[in-house]
Amino acid sequence: MFSREFSFAEGGEGIRLSAGDYYDESKGYGFLGLAVQERAADRFTGTGGWNPRETYCPGEGEEAGLWQNGADGVEVKAGFPLRFRAAVPGNGSYAVTVTIRGGREGAQGLMLYTGRRNLIKRDIVIRPGEVFSCRFYVRVCEYIPVVGEGAKEDNSVYVTVLGAGKSSARISGLKIEDAQAPTVFIAGDSLVADYDGLYPYNPIINGGSWGQNLPQYFDGVAFSNQAHGGLTTNCFRDDGHWDIVCKNIRPGDIFLMEFGHNDQKRRYLKAFDQYAANLRRYVRQIREKGAYPMIVTSLSRIPGKNEDGYFDLLEDYALSCLRVGRELHVPVIDLHAGSFRTLCDMGPEITPDYFMDTTHTNDYGALLTAGFIAEEIVRLQAEPLCGMRNDFAGKPWKPDVSLRPADTVSSAQKEERPILPTDLPKLPYADCKGIPQEGILKKAMVKGLLDPCILFFHPFDEIPRGQFLYLFFKAAPMPVKRGYQGRFCDIYRYEFDAQNVQTALDAGLVDETTTPEDRFRPDDGLTCGELAEFMVRSLQPEGKRGLDMQTCEQEAKRLGLLWDGYERNAAVNRADCTAALVRMMEIREKEN
Repeated sequence: MFSREFSFAEGGEGIRLSAGDYYDESKGYGFLGLAVQERAADRFTGTGGWNPRETYCPGEGEEAGLWQNGADGVEVKAGFPLRFRAAVPGNGSYAVTVTIRGGREGAQGLMLYTGRRNLIKRDIVIRPGEVFSCRFYVRVCEYIPVVGEGAKEDNSVYVTVLGAGKSSARISGLKIEDAQAPTVFIAGDSLVADYDGLYPYNPIINGGSWGQNLPQYFDGVAFSNQAHGGLTTNCFRDDGHWDIVCKNIRPGDIFLMEFGHNDQKRRYLKAFDQYAANLRRYVRQIREKGAYPMIVTSLSRIPGKNEDGYFDLLEDYALSCLRVGRELHVPVIDLHAGSFRTLCDMGPEITPDYFMDTTHTNDYGALLTAGFIAEEIVRLQAEPLCGMRNDFAGKPWKPDVSLRPADTVSSAQKEERPILPTDLPKLPYADCKGIPQEGILKKAMVKGLLDPCILFFHPFDEIPRGQFLYLFFKAAPMPVKRGYQGRFCDIYRYEFDAQNVQTALDAGLVDETTTPEDRFRPDDGLTCGELAEFMVRSLQPEGKRGLDMQTCEQEAKRLGLLWDGYERNAAVNRADCTAALVRMMEIREKEN
């Protein structure tokens, strides 16, 4: 049986360590230093989910000044993570016991994390002379990194303590041992995935998710967050995340999933069609393994507002979840309804303080969301997780707006963007290696046209007309003048593509001959000729964009926007479409 104990204070039991005893691969344990020069490539392996902020440039000798040895343990300056890493034999569940002595002055506002910045306890208060002790479970398991291909193993247990205010982080003792505990496997997209903490820590500009904040509310259970940015109900399976779950999940475990934000951007994953079918398939397969499925509806974006009041574009996907839940008798946490109601009550002045952009939460928003989910699990009596709820009654943090850097644009004004930088060293798509468009697709990623989080791009698939507009307006931004006005009978006012359709109409980009019988044809594959029209029209001054397709083709050929294999009425594939948009962007940049 595996068991290891470490002592960082006088009179403790186990292997005695002090500040400066950094992680050594040959020993398999040690602290993680802070004075590193750049953010780790995959964010988590070897970091415990903490990386230096871009603006943090440690000077020579600064590392030593952040650490302190004391009679009650090793300490690190407030705002910097005190991280310890210990190698373990392999995949499995481990019981971890952390002790922190209060010492002469006590401590308050401490945070305890494990794994990839998964929150175990927060706002810890230790009175002078008292000892805080916490036993929890960790599931060591493969995961797919934020950057990179395929599953990765990191057979380590990470423990992080973070101090706030004037309280330094402190750790006095640590014990890790084999144990048996059920696991909650979490599936989802960037609203659920693990985010690294950046130090010096600032919660109002640090991204976070409910997935990594949920563990604090439950005892006797481990968590394995397999959510990943950019995923749909299809991508979670296709990109290898589902294989990890299938390999590791056991009877009695729990599978908690939230999808929708990216599904709604794919015309083939409509709420009551393939999206619902995918949910049903996950539910049935999880039950076949003797585990318990649970569904969480999508977190609301910052609500929009029109003459009819507040709205969000995810309502159909939330309703689809509720219907599948009723049909298959699966507990459904209606996060969409709860978050939409809460954000509307807050109003447009307060809501942005909980977000990084219009979609992704900061750590304040992540805590708020995780608390709601924990309360709903109890209210719905969703077993077996309901029975594991602890008595923690801490309230979500209220955003400290004084922490927001000066001249920061409100998150309500920031468009949704991938959680990764787009200037990656190479194209991450496994299905684009060696194709003729590979080089220009790399340019497209740098220019922000492509999502760097997913594993497959499907370069030779058609691109539906509705979905194309989402990509097009990244390449050719146009002012949004008004909400969808109902021009076409095949566009629903509150679907994801409606605003882009209206923007294209207002900008004079839509050729009426391609929209017969008042239909935009959002599910039809975009043709080569239609792409040429959109590009050439967008390059013309307003009021002079009513060019027909033949004229647009001639101008596109003169500008070098056409490609080998171009045929006016043939569907354009995703690779050729994206490559043409990059060339269009280069023309616009040259003109400007």
